Amino acid sequence: MRLQGALDTEIHIAAEKFLASGVPANVDSLYLAIQKSNSSLKRKPKKVIQASLERVLDFLNAGNSDHDSDAEIEKQLPKHDSTADLMNRSLRANLVPPSSKSSERNSPAPQSPGPEDGPKKRRMANGEPVSKRQKAEKAPPTPPSDVSLRDIGGIDGIIDQLSELLVCPLMRPDKYESLQVKIPKGILLHGPPGCGKTMISRACAASMGLPFIEILGPSIVSGMSGESEKGVRERFEEAKKNAPCVIFIDEIDAIAPKRETSQSQMEKRIVTQLLVSMDELDRDSSKPVIVMATTNRPDSIDPALRRGGRFDTEINIPVPNEKTRQHILRAQTRKTPLAADVDFARLAKMTAGFVGSDLHDLVSKAGSWQLRRYFKAIQAQSLSNDDESNTMDIDLPSGDSGASLRFDNLVARLKRTDIPEPSGFENDQIAMEAFLAVLPDITPSSKREGFATIPDVSWEDIGALKSVREELQMAIVEPIQHPELYAAVGINAPTGVLLWGPPGCGKTLLAKAVAAESKANFISIKGPELLNKFVGESEAAVRRVFTRARSSVPCVIFFDELDALVPRRDDSVSESSARVVNTLLTELDGLSERQGIFVIGATNRPDIIDEAMMRPGRLETPLFVDLPGPSERVEILRALMRSKPVENLAQLAEFAGTEACNGFSGADLGALARKAGHCALRRKVTKLELQDFKLASESIKGSVGNMQKYYRLKEKFAQKF
Repeated sequence: MRLQGALDTEIHIAAEKFLASGVPANVDSLYLAIQKSNSSLKRKPKKVIQASLERVLDFLNAGNSDHDSDAEIEKQLPKHDSTADLMNRSLRANLVPPSSKSSERNSPAPQSPGPEDGPKKRRMANGEPVSKRQKAEKAPPTPPSDVSLRDIGGIDGIIDQLSELLVCPLMRPDKYESLQVKIPKGILLHGPPGCGKTMISRACAASMGLPFIEILGPSIVSGMSGESEKGVRERFEEAKKNAPCVIFIDEIDAIAPKRETSQSQMEKRIVTQLLVSMDELDRDSSKPVIVMATTNRPDSIDPALRRGGRFDTEINIPVPNEKTRQHILRAQTRKTPLAADVDFARLAKMTAGFVGSDLHDLVSKAGSWQLRRYFKAIQAQSLSNDDESNTMDIDLPSGDSGASLRFDNLVARLKRTDIPEPSGFENDQIAMEAFLAVLPDITPSSKREGFATIPDVSWEDIGALKSVREELQMAIVEPIQHPELYAAVGINAPTGVLLWGPPGCGKTLLAKAVAAESKANFISIKGPELLNKFVGESEAAVRRVFTRARSSVPCVIFFDELDALVPRRDDSVSESSARVVNTLLTELDGLSERQGIFVIGATNRPDIIDEAMMRPGRLETPLFVDLPGPSERVEILRALMRSKPVENLAQLAEFAGTEACNGFSGADLGALARKAGHCALRRKVTKLELQDFKLASESIKGSVGNMQKYYRLKEKFAQKF
């Protein structure tokens, strides 16, 4: 470090005086000391003094860091020299004459100090100071080591895609170069939260053993202008140096949103930098770099990133079906000791709507439940003085003293490793009862996020409606269960069904049973809940429904009270309602991908639904759900009471076919059963009898009024059987 001019010399002299008097060696403290002194320095500008102080402190620190050079200087200086003389000698030593500059330029390295060189020999030949401490080089990126593809189950098709798009280009780029085939730059994984997008990316990089560079949103975004873009550039430059390499961007929608809707200039600059960095990846095909990104909201990403040449391949990871959940459970428990009674097929059937993270949570909580039972059994063992009775229960007092005794007893018992394990816990295994115990307390993330789940309704829960059930079986259930048969005939586009009829006849229950019978996911939409007073929000809500359905294929979308959502477009309807109708028609029209998505609508008023909804290709199958007849009412009541405590089920079911229940719908029969239960409770009994139903029928009347208008509509809309 070299001092500059007389001001530095004057401040150096003042600084040494203040430092000797105990002032801390920092710029702020020395500046305050100068301001309190009577010297002329305090009249100088603050920035000038502070800059000079920084140079003086750097000079002093540089001198203190090299004890050998200081010793040489002290040997050369007379004992009686003043501080000013010492400063002048140091400044003269730093001044390099022109004759010596040429010799220094020819010298590749600093020479050893001579008797008159002083501090100048601490500089390189080009005049730069010799670095006292080399900056530690950043460790090269390494592949993940905490995950493998064996930990993931049920994604064989996705792994095959990644083998072609990721493994082959990175492992053999020479083949692509010889055939002049461009290596893919980006792969975008999207799907519901928790379905394993991040885990798949890390597992692929771990299996290939290639460097893995992660770009996380919070680590990139910076408050300083230009720092965020610099972070993106540095990550891509690092990837190029370590190529072949994988760059992984988690939740890319957080750092690369649509620029036209972004409120921040920084986000726009990050998107632009990301576009430029991805375009520069193909300059050296011998060192391939592929970018993998994940998101839950692919439509929120800037469209420029989703074009060909950037993220040109998008892979959807859907909500796993029953077979896939079984594979996931087996993969996640491959290292877990399980009891022989664990039934994966049963667990897969009971975990409808669960994604990979939910199943991992299920396994973890089942293990915790098993451990809690073990430690409770340990706590129940008492420690007697002679250690002869180890399994006798202790009656502990209640309150704080009881808790402290239980605590001490557990600590003392766990310290004893010579005592046998409690009965039933000789082997460390997770039993089936552990899974069944924790399963009701786990809410699948897909359900919390608004995705679909399979309803727990079967055909046995529905009495009668045989003809309607057969039509639904052929229109929806069979295409989902046996798509190859329909493809062989040339029928591959899913159709829609409109259930209409008087209220309370089981339209909603039929839709749930169809989804459960076909093992398809189910999204139930009440017509008015999609409507929003803000412009564009209602149409966006309709699009989100179909986006959710595409992530849950095969999926059944049920629109209840459809007439509220798609009224007839005429002069009386508002412009916002017309836009909602147009959006729904577009989604149903096949312009958008609808493979594996089946639509069921339900309404009491088919006459006010827009006619475009009823054309072939949309809701082309109208099914009239009529009031049940006498024999059908018997079947419905039998289905309602099959799990209830009754005295004589056959006799009770026959009551539904009598004149007392004439005109009852399915909902009315359900109300009759509840009212009969109230009558039984008034009699202080717990089993329903015929007299309870007779008494209840006196206060229950049919809820359907005039049926003639439905029969008139049936001539126009109903499907002929």
